[in-house]
Amino acid sequence: MPSVVFFSFKEEDRKNVLTIKGRAVNSRYPALNFKVQDLLKRWNTEDPAVIKQAITKNIKGTSRTIVFVGEETHKSYWVPHEVQMTLDAKKTVYAIRLSDTNGAIPKCLKDNKITVHSWSEKNLQELATK
Repeated sequence: MPSVVFFSFKEEDRKNVLTIKGRAVNSRYPALNFKVQDLLKRWNTEDPAVIKQAITKNIKGTSRTIVFVGEETHKSYWVPHEVQMTLDAKKTVYAIRLSDTNGAIPKCLKDNKITVHSWSEKNLQELATK
């Protein structure tokens, strides 16, 4: 049974993350094989309580969180919350850099000594299933 992973990312990286999710659940891309639980659906709210409830619900059904680090991820309001909520749930957080990006590493990853892995489908698959 494939692992179920929560994806954490900055809004500006949505398109790239959607592509990655599509490959992970598509049998024509055998290098990636895992299920994704995420908040890729756009929300029609800015109410923090509603958003936190949705994050909690989605993290609950997963085995780990993978943070996608792009150019602006270090400025994200929600990525630190998602990391902390995952850790509070006693689950593992991994991080991987998006292809062709070199943005600063988010403080929440540094503070929790979470390594940011270089981009490759192989690295992503290993993080999603180890």
